[in-house]
Amino acid sequence: MFRRLLLFACVALMIALVSCEGKQGEVGPKGDTGTAGPAGPAGPAGADGEDGAGSSALIISSGKDTTDADGTYITGISDLTAEEDSLLSASAVLVYIKSGGVYWALPGIVSFGTGKLSSYTFVHGVQESTFFVQLLPTNWSEDQDDAPVRIFEDVRIVIIPGTIVGRMNAQVDFKNYEKTIAALGLTDKEVKMGKQLKRFLKK
Repeated sequence: MFRRLLLFACVALMIALVSCEGKQGEVGPKGDTGTAGPAGPAGPAGADGEDGAGSSALIISSGKDTTDADGTYITGISDLTAEEDSLLSASAVLVYIKSGGVYWALPGIVSFGTGKLSSYTFVHGVQESTFFVQLLPTNWSEDQDDAPVRIFEDVRIVIIPGTIVGRMNAQVDFKNYEKTIAALGLTDKEVKMGKQLKRFLKK
């Protein structure tokens, strides 16, 4: 009998404790943000970017000059290093004759004023550590068998390494000298002077 009364008393006490539990309090304010941890180590450096288009393109200028007696003209640069020889042998070459203040693209017709016209093509190459461009007259306005002597205000040769040609915009107008050098990131301040070469080429 005593055990039953004791058990009853325990159960009653537990019920009383549960029923006396108060309401849950409100959530307290948010604590201050902790200080930031130390920065992690720097990541590895990225790969170098590609050089710009004009990084190894080149302009060669003859300055004012006159053709040989047969109407041809040879210009270029000598004493090439082995590296320059290799580069120039694998480059695209563009040629422009300046006459009347205008650069005329070759192959093509060049006006020398007062109705005088000449049509030129050109060949180029590397021989005996010399890079050369030879201008060859193919037609002229004068009624004569031999090509007339012409005076150029300038001959500009634009050399574009093969690695650059494939990356250039297909919309570039290569017949326009100014647009061509602008697309290559070049200016007239970066012109290298060439010289007239006198029939040194091997036949």
